[in-house]
Amino acid sequence: MAARKTDRRTLLTKHMIKDALLELLRTTSYDKLTVTALCRQAEITRATFYLHYDNIDDVLDEALDDALRLTELDLLHTPTASTDLDVALPACQRAASDPKYKILFLDETLSHHILNKLYRAQRPVRIPELMAEYGVTEWEAEKLFLYMLHGNFAVNKSLGWDRGPDWYHAQKIIRDLMRP
Repeated sequence: MAARKTDRRTLLTKHMIKDALLELLRTTSYDKLTVTALCRQAEITRATFYLHYDNIDDVLDEALDDALRLTELDLLHTPTASTDLDVALPACQRAASDPKYKILFLDETLSHHILNKLYRAQRPVRIPELMAEYGVTEWEAEKLFLYMLHGNFAVNKSLGWDRGPDWYHAQKIIRDLMRP
C-alpha cells in the first residue's frame, strides 16, 4: 500500500474504521467480518476504506499496535503505584485490561494472530533478557519465551482477562514457578 499523507482527516477516518472494527467484534467474530460491514459501521464508502487499508487484517494490526503501544506508554508513565506484578504483566494482559481493546482478546478467532504479533514484537527484547536471567542459550530462551507467552495467554484467556482473585492467584503461581 502506498504511503498516505497523515493529515487530521486521514487520522480521523482511520480512527473511525478501527473503532468500527472494535464495535463489530462485540457481536461478530473476526473471521465473519466483511469490508462491507466495517464500512457500514464506520459510515464510510468502500473506496474510502481502500484508500486507507488493503484489507481488514491491516485494520486489526493497527488496532493491536494501538493497544500495545498505549499499554507500554501507561507503564512508562505510571508512578510508583505500579506493583512488581503490574510491571511483570505480559503485554497482552496490560492491553486486555483496557476496556476499549479487551474485545480483541476475547475473540476466539484472533488468538493465533495476537500471539504471532506479540511474539514478533517482544522477541528481540525478551530473548536476551531470558538468556541473561536464566543462563540459557538463545534456542533455549526462545523456547522458554514461547512457553511463557502462550501459557500466560492461555491462563489469562481462561479467566476472561479479568484481574480478579483467581487471576492474582494464578499469576503468583506462575511467577513463583518461573523464578530462576
